[in-house]
Parts: sequence; structure tokens; C-alpha cells
Amino acid sequence: MTAAALAPAPMSLRRRSAVIAAGQATVKASQVVIAVVLVRLLSPAEWSSVALLLSVYLAAITLGSLNLQQSLLFFLPRLEPTQHRRLVVRTAGVMAATGSLIAAGILIIDPWGAAQTAALTMVAPLIAVAIAIEIPTAAGPTALLSIDRLTGAACWDILATITLVGCVVAPAALGWGLRGIAQGIVVAACLKAVMFGAVVRRAFPPSSHTLPPGLLRRQLGYALPLGLTIGASVLNRSVDKWLVAVFDPANLGIYAVAAQEIPLLAVLPYAGGAAVVTMLVDAFRRGDHGDARALWLHQTGAMSSIVVPLSAGLVLLAPELMNLVFTPEYVTGVLPFQLFTIITIHRVAEYGMVLRAADRTRDLLTSALVLLGSNLVLAGVGAWRWGMVGASLGTLVANACAWWFVLTRVARAFGTGVWQSFAWRSWMSCVAVSAGACLGASLVARPFHTDALVSAGVKTATFALLVVIGLRRIRRTTDGVPPELGEVRSVPAEVGS
Repeated sequence: MTAAALAPAPMSLRRRSAVIAAGQATVKASQVVIAVVLVRLLSPAEWSSVALLLSVYLAAITLGSLNLQQSLLFFLPRLEPTQHRRLVVRTAGVMAATGSLIAAGILIIDPWGAAQTAALTMVAPLIAVAIAIEIPTAAGPTALLSIDRLTGAACWDILATITLVGCVVAPAALGWGLRGIAQGIVVAACLKAVMFGAVVRRAFPPSSHTLPPGLLRRQLGYALPLGLTIGASVLNRSVDKWLVAVFDPANLGIYAVAAQEIPLLAVLPYAGGAAVVTMLVDAFRRGDHGDARALWLHQTGAMSSIVVPLSAGLVLLAPELMNLVFTPEYVTGVLPFQLFTIITIHRVAEYGMVLRAADRTRDLLTSALVLLGSNLVLAGVGAWRWGMVGASLGTLVANACAWWFVLTRVARAFGTGVWQSFAWRSWMSCVAVSAGACLGASLVARPFHTDALVSAGVKTATFALLVVIGLRRIRRTTDGVPPELGEVRSVPAEVGS
């Protein structure tokens, strides 16, 4: 990274969201790229083992950090610039200690469950080393976000992602098998550690002041609920795969493909939230809940017109995508893929961002535990009775229940009711338009269903045309402003810049 890339610069909210989205989209896309490439390079049995390995590795990386890096967003802006490096380094040191404990746990506890193989057991020490090295580096991009260096954070995400993809795909392409892939993960972790050192030296001046007494205790108190929350979220994203590994192991590889998060859909809410988090924190700090809610409604209303149509379009194109992107062996994953994609229709916002900005991290933990518990029960029962399709359906229902629960917590943060704390009219209008466009595109493309490529093209063109027409009608009706904003104060000027 160059000094210019790390240098802060004034940005409009739209550009801030775009920069963050670029970095996060690259991170999320890497998981899809790895899956697509490895599915074609490896046999189904080998891919199942690698998918389980990556699932455990990614879960351990997040759990081991305790999400302590997120505390930098809250505490770093409150310190003098000459104290920043000291806090970043100390945070990384604490994360290194927790990472070492997680790495030791990987060696002591059998994480492979019913799908254990001798090969997975043999690579456990390599994965433990990678975990211990990589966890402290998670403080790097968050530290850059904390001092408003969005371009630097995006550069970090892009470079780290390219490194991981190369280090995983290259050994598979060379035929080095599971052990070679595990060694590639270790190499990627070491390169991230080098990047972290470079970021600390370039972006943060040498510390000349000690940190306030008791800051570590407050930092841990702030981050621990967040860490448990993120841990529950990670387990929630992985538990259904582990349940399928137990109850329907023959379909684990197919399910791992079908349950992939679509990169752009995953990062848009995060990017939008990260772009306004400092303004939300400031509004809550001033006790100005009206401005905070106006900002939130503007963001969720604007994101609805992007996320909802994209989600619906992917549900529509699922049969063609599974056939064209993967191989015909994976077409049985169409229905689970559609069910998982339906979940993303409600993800027009990073709901936890409001709770973090309002310093309600306990509500975050409660919401995450509700989702994990309901997913464990519903996906578990579904996997037991109906295999991977049942697990997908259980996860969908669990997410719907958890969504309503977290909205009640967001409403408490704003001091309003649930119906006043979300851009319901904008969101439901987008859902109605997208559903109608899906129906129309399906009917138009029906004569072409025998040719996946032609069918995908017809569906895409028809769906896009119908969505554009529908959204333009909505914008004319509301003058381009989310209708909910008429109920609150005007959006802060920075949003419209």
C-alpha cells in the first residue's frame, strides 16, 4: 500500500459506501471464487473435505478475535492521534493471545465431527498455525476505518483477498491436495501479518502518550458482547453446514455451494452502515435520536431499491446459475440456493451498526443468540427430516424470526416503535415490484427453458426492464425520497452530498 492510498480524503456518503463496498465485495467474492474453482479442480469427495476445512478455519478466525478490532471504531476517534498506534498495537497483542488459545483448541479438540478423515486430522497443525498468525491482523482494516481512511481499508481487503485466493487455488491447481491447500492458507496468513506491520508504520505516527488508565477494561467490556455476538453469527453461518455433514453427508459438497453468500448482497448493507457509522455515533452521543433515525431510514430506503431486486433476480436465475457456473452434478442445490437467497431480501441494512452506535452491545448479543438458537433447532430438525433442503428451510424461518427480534431492539435504540424504525413502505414497494418482475420474466422465458444460457439472458433482460419501470414509478410517486423521511427531521446534509 502506498501512502497516498492510506491518506484520508473528504468523500460524499455515496462514494464512502462505494469504496467500502469495493473492498468488502472482494472479500465476499473470494469465497464464491474459491468454491467455483475448487469444485472444478477437485472431485466431489475432495471438495467436501476442503469445504469443511474452510468452514472450521473461517469460524475459528472470527471466534478467536473476540471481535476486539471493532472496539477501535468506538475508542480510537476519542484519543489523540499520538495515542493511536499504541492502542492498535495493544489491541492486536490481545487478539494474538486469544488467537493462540483458539489454535491450541484446534489441536486438542476434534473439529471435524462425523466427517473426520485422516487427511483433515493431519493438516490440523497447519490450520492452527494460520489461525494464530492471522487473527491479530484483523485489527488492520478496522483501524484504518476508525481514522476515516476508507481507501486504505479497501486496499487492505482487496490485497488480502487476492492473496488468499491465490494461496488456496494454486495448490489445488497443481494437484497438491488438501495438505497443499492448508500450507497455502499459512502462507496467506504470513503475508497478512507483513501487511499489518506496514499499515501500522505508515498510517499511525509513533505513540508519544500513554493510554488512559482503565481503557483496556472498557475496551474489553465494549468488545466482549460484540465478540460473542459475532461468534454466534459465525456459528449461525456454519452450523447448518455441520448439521448437513451429520444428517446428510452425501450432499455436504452440494450444500456448501448452495449456501454461499452472494458477495455484493453481503457487502452492500455493511458498506452502507460503515459509511454512516461515525455520523450515527455522533448523533447518539448528542442524544439526537431524530437525526440518527433520519439517517437510518434514508440508508435503508435507498438500499432497498438495490438489495431487494438483486436478491429476487438471483432467486429467478438460480436454475441457470447452478447449471452454468457450477456443474450439472450440483443442480440439486437449486432449491437450497433459492431459499438462502430469499434470506438476503431483508438485509438492506447492517442492523447491528445502529446498536453499536447506540452502545447497546448487549442487545446485539441477545439478537445473535436468538438467531443461533432458532437456527440450531429449526435447521437441525429440517436436516434430520429432509436433509439439505430441510436445513435451508429451517435457516430461512430462523432468520425471519431473528429479523423481527432485532428490529424491536433497533426501535428501542431510537425510542420509537418497530413500524417507525424501518423503511417499511420503501422496502415493501421494492419487494412487490421485484416479485412481479420475477413472475413476468419466468413467463416470458418459459419457451427457452431447455437452453440455460438463452433462458438466463431472456430472464435477465425481462426482469431488469420490469424492475426499472416499477422503481421509476415508485420514485415518481415519492419524488425520489423514501416516504418514511416525511415523518422525521431532514436527513443530515452530509448524506445528500
